[in-house]
Amino acid sequence: MNMKEAVTSVLTNWNNFNGRACRSELWYFYLATALLSMIISIFEITTGMVDIKSDEMGILSAILYLLLVVPSISVVSRRLQDRGHSGWWQLSYLTFIGVFVVLVLNMLPAREDENKWGKNPLLDK
Repeated sequence: MNMKEAVTSVLTNWNNFNGRACRSELWYFYLATALLSMIISIFEITTGMVDIKSDEMGILSAILYLLLVVPSISVVSRRLQDRGHSGWWQLSYLTFIGVFVVLVLNMLPAREDENKWGKNPLLDK
């Protein structure tokens, strides 16, 4: 899966919390989000919308964040299910160590060819 396919998949499945997502789908989506966020931040700084010395978030950055929060939660949920864990593991973000646990789980490969959330998305091709 390339970056365009990953972003398209995540944005079309923004409200799908069932099923599975492969590692490339998650990480290419996060890479595209980081690049877009960087471009928007540079634009906001160069146009004077945000002062570089302030800790404020620009309005365009805030809009981007709000637009991508639900698709991000959705793709992480599907990625955790690809590993064989419930998407509810994201609630562990509320603890400091939980952020690292979910990060490591998202880095690991799929555990099974098929689990209770469906068939491995890489094998559907």
